[in-house]
Amino acid sequence: MKNYLLSLFFLISLSSLAQEVGLNPYRKWYMPDHLKLQFAGNIGFLSGGPGYVSRNKTLETDLLFGFLPQKFGGDALVTTTLKTTYSPWRIGLKNDYYIRPFSIGAYLSYTFGPQFDTKWPSYYPAGYYWWATSIRPGAYLGGKAGRNVVVNNRRRSLELYYELGTYDLLIISYVQNKSFLKLHDIVSLSLGVKFGFD
Repeated sequence: MKNYLLSLFFLISLSSLAQEVGLNPYRKWYMPDHLKLQFAGNIGFLSGGPGYVSRNKTLETDLLFGFLPQKFGGDALVTTTLKTTYSPWRIGLKNDYYIRPFSIGAYLSYTFGPQFDTKWPSYYPAGYYWWATSIRPGAYLGGKAGRNVVVNNRRRSLELYYELGTYDLLIISYVQNKSFLKLHDIVSLSLGVKFGFD
């Protein structure tokens, strides 16, 4: 299952990168289209990094690096996350403002540290635990609001976004304990800002 998820995220990332070639003649194809900074969302207290957007600007792929301070998580944790977000609709407003009322996405997060394993140690019986402690796949819904601006004769964009998300172990816990857990127990809110280079 994990190998299929990794392959899926890899292919989506390549697709997004491939669609980007030739979009902006002033920038090399491998340069990112935007930078994001995100608060919360199960990938760190604060995370940020570069991203790419498809030619029709509906699909974004981001590589985020996150940090959770010890006072919030018990351990100081460092994560890296590959995210893919699909936002099918863009509604233009006055003065170059716009909204993207619906976004859906998925992510694959890896947490660094000796206390996290990609494979359970051999002293556990085979099949005793089925999940890896270092890798978390998750999904989210959200929305965005932004504005296009011109800086030094170049188009730029600034977006604010929110996401309501969860990950695999929380979903399984919810399914197995519906009488005790509510949806709000397994869903987290994240807020972020995206600076686009257009």
